[in-house]
Amino acid sequence: MNQPQQSDEWLMGQVQRGRREELEKLVRRYASGLLTFIQRSIHDRHRAEELFQETFLRVWTKRRTYDLDRPFRSWLFAIAANLCRTELRKRRRTSQHAEQLAAAGRDEMDSPADAAMAVETAAIVLEGIARLPPQQRMIVVLRVWNGMKFAEIAETFNLAESTIRSNMHRGLASLKTILEPRLGRSIHSE
Repeated sequence: MNQPQQSDEWLMGQVQRGRREELEKLVRRYASGLLTFIQRSIHDRHRAEELFQETFLRVWTKRRTYDLDRPFRSWLFAIAANLCRTELRKRRRTSQHAEQLAAAGRDEMDSPADAAMAVETAAIVLEGIARLPPQQRMIVVLRVWNGMKFAEIAETFNLAESTIRSNMHRGLASLKTILEPRLGRSIHSE
């Protein structure tokens, strides 16, 4: 018999009571989106996996500080964003900018040339995103790849929604400027 899906906040309330099995449900629920966000923020697949685990370790260790009236998703992504910022600051301090582009996922293509072009285009887009300032990069990734609403992102970063919208606009404008010469065609804003 299927049980209705429990809300994130209900699960987190159970986690606050020490029920690890409910945390496992949250890990599974957010695995793909959170890992993608971290990976695209720091551009290192292996380190992203470590930060993903560290994010959920912090959820467990800080579970009693979670406010059940606050959306869990925003709280979770705020933890991950803080870990990403720390990681990026650490890289700058030690001058270790050995960024790697993740291999682009491949859809089935009609020809090897189409596949090669798709991989090359994806690499150029990821490189362009990597050139954005960290906060703009994280906001663009949360909005475009994770589908978060501006209000959720604002709560994640503890900023005004207008600031998030402004960062998104500047990030997309910068991305357009970066990508147009590389892709050799006009990119239209919506």
